Amino acid sequence: MSEVDDLAFVVDDGVLSESYSIIRSTGSFQLGGWTTSSVTIPGWGVVSVATPEDLEMIPEADRITGSMVFHSQQRIYLTQLDTEQGDPNGGGSSGIDPDQRVSDIIDWGYTKWRVLQVFPYPNRNFWKAIAVRLAGN
Repeated sequence: MSEVDDLAFVVDDGVLSESYSIIRSTGSFQLGGWTTSSVTIPGWGVVSVATPEDLEMIPEADRITGSMVFHSQQRIYLTQLDTEQGDPNGGGSSGIDPDQRVSDIIDWGYTKWRVLQVFPYPNRNFWKAIAVRLAGN
């Protein structure tokens, strides 16, 4: 991959980028029922307001509390089974059960944001996620 193809330098730019946290939850059925576990992952990237074009990708009912766009070199997940979208991190690298995940929550600006849509650009070395503010935040 040439440097021109790798846009991660924009996502990682010290002037445009800022820190946030990705709260990644997963769960599995254990003796007694469903058990949820989570891990907090440091994130770094460009954060911007969602544009009208971004919002066209999100169902109308999910846009009631404000939307932001997060760009990251750290992978961002939607609700999924790893077998649905593949796991380029090799499963257990996140420190949680690799079999099932729920949408990541991003903690930024003293507010929590639930990821609704992810646009993977692995050939450009970054991910773009649209997230909505959680109620009560």
